[in-house]
Amino acid sequence: MRTVRLGLAGTAAVMALTLGSHGAPAQPNPEPMIFFVAKGERNVCGPGCSEWIAAEGMFDGPEVERRLRDLLDTLKGRNLPIVFNSLGGVIGEALVLGRILRERRMAASVGESYPEGCKARIAADESCRQIMQANRELKAELRTTGAVCYSACVYALLGASARHVPADARVGIHASAPTDVSSRPGSPTAEQLHNNRKRYILEMGANPGLQDAAIKTPPPGVHVLSRDELVRYGVETSAPYESDWMQFQEPRGTMRSYMLKAVTEARGADGTEFRTTNLRMTCAQGRPETSIEYQREAGSNEIDVSTVIRIAAGTDVKTLQRVTPTRGDDRYQTFADRQFVQKALAAGGIVVTEMFSPRNARPWSREIRLSTAGLEQALRTPLKNCGAT
Repeated sequence: MRTVRLGLAGTAAVMALTLGSHGAPAQPNPEPMIFFVAKGERNVCGPGCSEWIAAEGMFDGPEVERRLRDLLDTLKGRNLPIVFNSLGGVIGEALVLGRILRERRMAASVGESYPEGCKARIAADESCRQIMQANRELKAELRTTGAVCYSACVYALLGASARHVPADARVGIHASAPTDVSSRPGSPTAEQLHNNRKRYILEMGANPGLQDAAIKTPPPGVHVLSRDELVRYGVETSAPYESDWMQFQEPRGTMRSYMLKAVTEARGADGTEFRTTNLRMTCAQGRPETSIEYQREAGSNEIDVSTVIRIAAGTDVKTLQRVTPTRGDDRYQTFADRQFVQKALAAGGIVVTEMFSPRNARPWSREIRLSTAGLEQALRTPLKNCGAT
């Protein structure tokens, strides 16, 4: 065997996983997804790390969420990376799993987890699956050559806070195919699903252009992303990433228009934790003002630390108020005058300042300068001059 380090460039959060020498490339499993804790040699998945969560098979329906949650409940606080080998499946379930990964700030990669004791050439063989199903934890190798994360799997992968695709693994996208459920009267239209998925991708700190690229390849074809595309679309968290502003309209109900932006940066005391901040602007309901919502994923050294956040468009500076005191998931809001978007465009950017005041340490601050690229779309929506509603 040889060891391949699946690193997150520029960080110490390196996943070093074992590549088998059996000579057979990994193959994805067309059966329902199985999760188990794979155990390798010491330091195989980073300093002091010898375990990862294997995810082998298809996103088959609601049961896949239950199976993952059941496994996570057995970890007793262990924060393990997850490694996918999947042809895809039900996109809605992949989105649910992606949210779970983000809630737990997990890392993710692509590879085939080959359990010890299996004599077949690939983990997708039924004999290997029987071993996986019979055990929550198994000694295993991880092969990256030929391993895939296709279709729905990509959305789950994007949910991880830290993501890496080995050079010999493949990530593939295509348009979704209609199903019996999506074809029922009253179901979201194809355009609504497309826009909802773009919003999800942006909120995960990746480039929503990935969804636009996906619909260009009809199923059953698959477009395998090049290394340049993996970086361009933010599939890998190898560097800071800032999205353009994206317009989103609620598909039902009030049909409110939003302008959305995401920024992903390395945070934490040693700058090794990738965290995403989301900014949303819309017209306030019942008042002639602009509502500004700010959701930030705190670094481990920022949780439970007194924080003041201000946002500025030129000389217009507002202090945000915390609206959800959920540990590790900080949400803030403020209201600006109804010309805030126009002020931001005139200033050429928006500046967010985060100020931290820990109890027994020196205070520090962070300044985030946000581009207005794409924000001009707001001038074609009610956000141009928010009036009373």
